[in-house]
Amino acid sequence: MKLIKTKNILASAGLIFICLSTPMTSAAQQVEAPNKTSAETATSSTTKITAKLKGYVFGLRVIKVNVSGSLTHDAYAIRADLYTSGVGAFLKKFQIWATTTGRITDDRLYPIQHIQQNTDKKNRRVEMNYGPDTLDIIIVPPLGSQGKPPATKKQRFESDDTLSAVLDMAMRGFKFTDEPCTGSVPVFDSKQHYLLRLERAGSKKIKQKGFKGETIRCKIYYVPVSGFDPEDLPSEEEASTPVIAYLSKNEDVGLYIPVKLTYKISFFKAVVKLRDITITQS
Repeated sequence: MKLIKTKNILASAGLIFICLSTPMTSAAQQVEAPNKTSAETATSSTTKITAKLKGYVFGLRVIKVNVSGSLTHDAYAIRADLYTSGVGAFLKKFQIWATTTGRITDDRLYPIQHIQQNTDKKNRRVEMNYGPDTLDIIIVPPLGSQGKPPATKKQRFESDDTLSAVLDMAMRGFKFTDEPCTGSVPVFDSKQHYLLRLERAGSKKIKQKGFKGETIRCKIYYVPVSGFDPEDLPSEEEASTPVIAYLSKNEDVGLYIPVKLTYKISFFKAVVKLRDITITQS
């Protein structure tokens, strides 16, 4: 197992860990002004959420994630900022911000636009714009490969972006499915297409800074489909080991909010914890 690969999986999990949303007067205007929260453009009954999370490896803090946004009955927007901290900043400094806007229907989410900006040496920017039946992708600088085989147009268009995927999981049990943590969430991240297969595994009481209460224990299996280079595929152990998410049921807002993520393989153990969350409705 490569530690770098596992760190990248953890970083992606942290980035999409909590989801928040709102309607937009202009999706393009929203994502081009990353310091403004989507709540500023809310025009109807809105649930606003802000959250702070921290990621740990072997008990040492390596990642911080800040998320803010809001949710209405038919639209959403998400902003997440992820950056290394503590020991992680010494291992490999990086910072990523990402935004997503989309629509909510009875059967699924429909992303409108997703942007991700890496602030490392390559400074890569990804823009994904969804049309009525197409997905336009701009990546600067471009990726060296789209995988073997690459994801098809249908797979790309019919999948969630990484941030929408977590909102999809959080809404299940209130929308889309009768029960939480069931089914599979298709994801396309601008190159790789994979499924997040959900499997409910009982319940557990969680007590940690920022949260105390009963949760649903949800196993999340990472299932590669297309768009992967051979070296990017998970090992047999990685593929068979789920991320464990602990979901807190929130009746008032219609979400099962992840308050903790754990991932353990061989001699590697990582944890992401919710440290602070504020929910308001207007």
